[in-house]
Amino acid sequence: MTTPIESPETISDFAVIDEVVRGNREMFEVLVRRHNQRLFRVGMACLGRRELVEDAMQNAYLKAFLHLPRFRRSAAFATWLTRIMVNECRMLLRKQHTVREDEWLEEDHTAIPDEQVTPAGQNLSLNEMKTLLEHAINELPGNYRTVYVMREIEQLNTAETAECLGLSVENVKVTLHRAREQLKTQLLKSAAMPELFAFKAPLCNPFTARVMARVLEISRR
Repeated sequence: MTTPIESPETISDFAVIDEVVRGNREMFEVLVRRHNQRLFRVGMACLGRRELVEDAMQNAYLKAFLHLPRFRRSAAFATWLTRIMVNECRMLLRKQHTVREDEWLEEDHTAIPDEQVTPAGQNLSLNEMKTLLEHAINELPGNYRTVYVMREIEQLNTAETAECLGLSVENVKVTLHRAREQLKTQLLKSAAMPELFAFKAPLCNPFTARVMARVLEISRR
């Protein structure tokens, strides 16, 4: 008797991977929809242009699909996938010559303690604050922007961020501090963090369909 598959909302990433590896390729769509938002935010932090971000996302998903049987479960699938996405973004940046070679290298940081951020006033509307914050984030240097998005918006912890970016924990801590210093700290705690760089249905659905078409095409080869 076949064991019923859990609903897409409750099934774990590992269980989905098992299904895909066993031959149920359509289940890969669960992973795509589940992780689209994170990859989009990371991509926007690295690349800043939606069309480039979607290219990087598609490449990341296809590479993840092809290497799924070799995925080691010592880390979360989300962390592994995010690392693939970061590498895709870096390759695109190198092709466009828009990033310094040393931008992603470790810096000699002196530890800086976290600071408390005070709440902002209520003079701006939520949409205005969101727009201002997105603009301020886009103005950050590439490494600051990516660390900030992963830690503050995607809510990865320091160790996860370090693993995804190939940086030390100390580097992530200090880079985050410096990113915060360059933003309007009075605005940060008032902005709607979950709504920033949203990858909503009008973008998510057609993108997911394109990725799955490529996945199924590869599977038939």
